Amino acid sequence: MYKGMSLLKFFTHITFLSFFTITAIADNLMSLSDRKDRWELSFQTRYFESIDLEFEGGASASLNEDINWAIGLGYNYSEHWAFNFDMGWGDAGYSGTRIDDNDTPESVSGNIYTSSMNFGTTYNFLAKRFTPFVGASVGWTFVDTNIPDGLPQTVCWYDPWWGYVCDTFIPTKTTTELTYGAIAGLRFDVNDQLFLKGSAGKQWIDFGKTTGSTPDFIIYRLDIGVMF
Repeated sequence: MYKGMSLLKFFTHITFLSFFTITAIADNLMSLSDRKDRWELSFQTRYFESIDLEFEGGASASLNEDINWAIGLGYNYSEHWAFNFDMGWGDAGYSGTRIDDNDTPESVSGNIYTSSMNFGTTYNFLAKRFTPFVGASVGWTFVDTNIPDGLPQTVCWYDPWWGYVCDTFIPTKTTTELTYGAIAGLRFDVNDQLFLKGSAGKQWIDFGKTTGSTPDFIIYRLDIGVMF
């Protein structure tokens, strides 16, 4: 009898504690936000799924999944609207086929280095610390394929400490393309300074010489940042 009463008392305490904890969390999540007229700086982790690309002339490439990094700066025009700018960097492995000067297919593999700049806007649905949001962006992506594109070149320059220094490099195929994207996710303002964002979406890169529609990359993002 005593043991049963103790067990009942234990579960009663746990129930009340859980109720008040959930209530406190809910109140915190749904409390009013304080974003308006504030800047924010964020560090972004971006996961890109793998994708296959087909190009005019018979070339093709399979890009591996990859994790990219970015730094973002934004301004909250209101509790709902924000304007953003970010710079990102990536390094994805790939394998594929290129067509050489003799129209002969050649297997290639390596790493593609990318850097990007994007301007975007975000709409937060709620003027709350916890809110769903959607966003859109447009910008440019620089791509270095690491595929040789010319003869070795030597460049020399004057160094005030070492004197004249020379280095030899091999030019590679590079391109800069228009990119645009759309995301949807959730935002939580942990306190008046710290915030977290998780989102998923698509990013299109207009390579121009791909066959079919514009290639779209599925992207998942996790942002951590501060408001000031």
